[in-house]
Amino acid sequence: MEVTFILSRFFSSVLFSVSAKLLGKLLGLFSTFVTARILAPEDFGLIAIISIALYFFDILSHAASEQYIVRKRTISFIDYNTAWSLNLCLKCGVSLLVILLSPLISSFFDNSDLTFAFAISALVLPLQALKSPGLLLARRQLRFEFLFWHSFGERLFAVPVLIALALWLESFWAFILTDLLSGLFGALLSYILLGRFPKFSLTSAKTQWAFSKWMLAKSVVGYLRSQVDTIFVAKHFSPFQLGQYHMARELAMMPAHYALSPAIEPLLTVFKNTKRNIHDLLDKVSFSIYVTMVVALPIGAILVIFSQPVVHLLLGEQWQLASSLLPVLSLLFLYWSISQIVELAFVALGKVKLLFLYDVMSLTLITVTLLTCLFVDATLLSFAVSRVVSGTVAMMLFLFVLYRGNTRLLKPLLGPIFMAATALVVAFVPSYMLTRSIPFIETLTLSNVLIVVFSIAFSVITYFLMIIVGARFIRFKYCSTCELFLREKMSQFAGKRFSQQKD
Repeated sequence: MEVTFILSRFFSSVLFSVSAKLLGKLLGLFSTFVTARILAPEDFGLIAIISIALYFFDILSHAASEQYIVRKRTISFIDYNTAWSLNLCLKCGVSLLVILLSPLISSFFDNSDLTFAFAISALVLPLQALKSPGLLLARRQLRFEFLFWHSFGERLFAVPVLIALALWLESFWAFILTDLLSGLFGALLSYILLGRFPKFSLTSAKTQWAFSKWMLAKSVVGYLRSQVDTIFVAKHFSPFQLGQYHMARELAMMPAHYALSPAIEPLLTVFKNTKRNIHDLLDKVSFSIYVTMVVALPIGAILVIFSQPVVHLLLGEQWQLASSLLPVLSLLFLYWSISQIVELAFVALGKVKLLFLYDVMSLTLITVTLLTCLFVDATLLSFAVSRVVSGTVAMMLFLFVLYRGNTRLLKPLLGPIFMAATALVVAFVPSYMLTRSIPFIETLTLSNVLIVVFSIAFSVITYFLMIIVGARFIRFKYCSTCELFLREKMSQFAGKRFSQQKD
């Protein structure tokens, strides 16, 4: 097995992808924290309802163009134009459907005042489809520098617009108008950066649809699986509780959206190049899971231990219910990250039908569990616990299906993950004991904030030092790979510094 078989092949693409998403999400994070102090939790509850419905219809208009273009071995400009044209037709059609059905959608959520909001927000879909097909080409060729500037520029435009509209309107309409303006700006920016004006063509639409129809079905069921808890909260709890739950969920998933998701994204290109050798592919999947867990575990520990100061500092005093939900919901991004890796492996193998069946099974499991909670009149916290447990069980079943017949390849993961979990406990227990004695909610002073920052820094540094030392002296398979990769990168860096000093 090559020592640097993952990062050495897509290091630059990961760097640009993570940087784009990270900078963009940080700007979005800043705007969220500002608007959380301007708008009420009820406004976030209402925009959550609109987002649930709009994103569902967005999934219906998703032609799986990116996955189709990336995984196909040979590609032509006809394929690019067809992907762009098919996407445009679907999004325009679905946008019109949302406008026509907006009274029924608002009635489903028992809020007729949102009818006009649903209709206006539907205009975002065709604006997204107007972006240059050059974005597809750049993604296939791993030219993530163009994607970086496009994503960053679009977000940089949206942040001040959102804050200004929130101050002016003081309602959830600020989010809807910002989405429309940023969608238009993003389309214009894509042509400025990449050019490549499309030609409307449906020449290879039949071939692409044969792949996309299963991805579409999978995406619909997958979206319902990921958002079924929010739908139930919107139906059975107040807008205030929905806003608190939605914000806690967003905070819990931020690490996944900011860092883990963009880092995982280029794995599809790596996996598809080894799909002919199932053992090699599963070995890469195992290593990816290990690296993801090493990074995700301390993030999860921070959200669990420091949930109160994090919520109080970032959102304000009116979000106390969110601080009690965050420790539970923070576990969502742990199993979600592993699910993303496994899904990419199935996509690389072309087993989209199996992915669809998994999504149906997991949706059924999660829905039955949540309905049981509602039947026994569970609290919002118990509801969140049930969501995490049912999702984790479904993910574990999914993982074993991928390794079916090759479960022995999972054994090398046990030692490294146990070592990482041990390092996590040793590193974060002192921080946990320290923070229990500080009343953050009542007295969030500068000194207490500094204590939190110091505790996090100390725990994280201790954790990674233990991981490095363990990788050096405990020769687990994937630990050794990480150590050799780090040593190689450090040697390259030292060599460059020496050359620069010599010149």
